[in-house]
Amino acid sequence: MYLLYLAAGLVLLYFGADYLIKGSSGIAVRFGVKKIVIGLTIVALGTSMPEFVISLISAIKKIDNISTGNIIGSNISNIFLALGFAAIIHPITPLKRVFKLDMPVLIFISGLFVLMCLDGKLTRIDGIILFTFFSIYMGYNIYNARTINFVNDSKLKKIESGHLIKNSVMTVLGIFMLIFGGNFTVKGAVEIANIFHISELVIGMTIVALGSSLPEIFTSVLAMIKKEDDISIGNIIGSNLFNTAFVLGVIPTINPLQVDERIIKTDSLIMLGCTFLLAVFLFWGKRLTRTKGIVFVLLYFLFILNLIYNFI
Repeated sequence: MYLLYLAAGLVLLYFGADYLIKGSSGIAVRFGVKKIVIGLTIVALGTSMPEFVISLISAIKKIDNISTGNIIGSNISNIFLALGFAAIIHPITPLKRVFKLDMPVLIFISGLFVLMCLDGKLTRIDGIILFTFFSIYMGYNIYNARTINFVNDSKLKKIESGHLIKNSVMTVLGIFMLIFGGNFTVKGAVEIANIFHISELVIGMTIVALGSSLPEIFTSVLAMIKKEDDISIGNIIGSNLFNTAFVLGVIPTINPLQVDERIIKTDSLIMLGCTFLLAVFLFWGKRLTRTKGIVFVLLYFLFILNLIYNFI
């Protein structure tokens, strides 16, 4: 049965990512909204829903390690795997706003989360603070979505925007397919993991995190196949912001979370480190090359090995 869940999940993830990219790109062109904004909002929200659902259910069931481990592991796999594979397929050239706004905000939110974890818990106050910063950032994106003449942006490709209703249906359908695909994939993966009696935290940061990150991976990789740089990079930065500031902003206000000592001393710092590394790679040469993508993928496997063998 678990193999059936995995197969169904992967199929839904593939087609869901494809529909989401086509629909959201069409909507972006139709309304003259820059694709990076679509990637940071609609696409990021859609691909982050599996993390939100999984972390929320885990928190309600008092499985805090899966709830927080899922987010940390997802953020790491989003950068190392999703952007790594996407850059290997085609080098990613981000817009200037990524350097000036989006990456600094992501680093700030990630650093704030690390500081909040130091006392071993995420309280309701912590959640409110994270959600407040998230709301300000998203509000800024939405308010300024059309204040610039995006139509003249050289990064926008001349694609057929298509019918608004058709693109909207494709976008919504893609989001639902990603949600169900992520859940099916995780369900099958967790059943496999339980056979080997893996700890909740390791399951959260590996099997569950990788499963819930598959929407981001599929979306970013397919975006680069279609040479949609803005959707690809915006999806990952937006998803990590959603994961850290929205998911871990909302959930502690409902149910405060206990933070495992390993997360405090090691894994949260690794997440912050890979975020810094993404910023360095983006500023260095102003693009993510295939070589940088390969480095990301290799670092992800080192991260997994560290979880298993505890090097640091």
